[in-house]
Amino acid sequence: MIRNRSIHAFTLMEMLVVISIIVLLISIVQPSLRTARESARDVQCRSQLHQIGIAFISLSDDNRGRLPGLWGPPWTGPEAIQGSFMGKEVFKPYYLPSPVSTKRGTLVPYIGGEESAREVYRCPSLQVGNFRSGSGSNGMFDYTMMQSLPGALVAKLPQTATYVEPGSNKVITTPIPILIEEDPAFGINKDFVDMGHTSINRFGSTHFGNGGNYMTAGGAAIRLMFPQTPGPEGWAWYARRKTSEVSMGIANNYGGWD
Repeated sequence: MIRNRSIHAFTLMEMLVVISIIVLLISIVQPSLRTARESARDVQCRSQLHQIGIAFISLSDDNRGRLPGLWGPPWTGPEAIQGSFMGKEVFKPYYLPSPVSTKRGTLVPYIGGEESAREVYRCPSLQVGNFRSGSGSNGMFDYTMMQSLPGALVAKLPQTATYVEPGSNKVITTPIPILIEEDPAFGINKDFVDMGHTSINRFGSTHFGNGGNYMTAGGAAIRLMFPQTPGPEGWAWYARRKTSEVSMGIANNYGGWD
């Protein structure tokens, strides 16, 4: 016996309703997905900073307790291990700022080789921008060292530093910064490309929530938040050197912090 079967198909109106619901759900979920992705990149940036921090500590242990050098004379010492922590492993042929660019960075053996160094010096939150455009990464490195600290004895560094929060002028106390993420518009990809943070640079705030990351003298990676203002410039960071508070934005010769 043959039975008639009625087949129900979606009407055009029903299809439009289903599509509208899907579009609505996507619009609700997308911001959360973007935040989750950026949060993961932020965590990776801090993980890389921590890797660099461990390398800094290891190099310091092999260098009588001193931090590595930076750029070249007068911010490097006479011994090979007292040279610049960053060198030819990251610099591109179109940007060779000083003789140090032809030498391998002193941190390379402590960080797993040149390829590993190139990877950890690049924060995944920053896409490569046009060179010296003031936006995005310069394609070589996204972290920069406080230029007052090359060759500093770790044992003599203070535990904390302060900065004046732009806008509110509130004084914030944090563990002392050694290596920081820098604002592409002020240093790492502007008219100058700076691997040393001085008084003309600004702490980066390129992550979600307008925050940035930095590495402490103990090798820890910390995030600072600037929800309404940009990060502090180099001159705004202060730390105790001997008997007085001095700006960390003032460059010192190798070992000059002592």
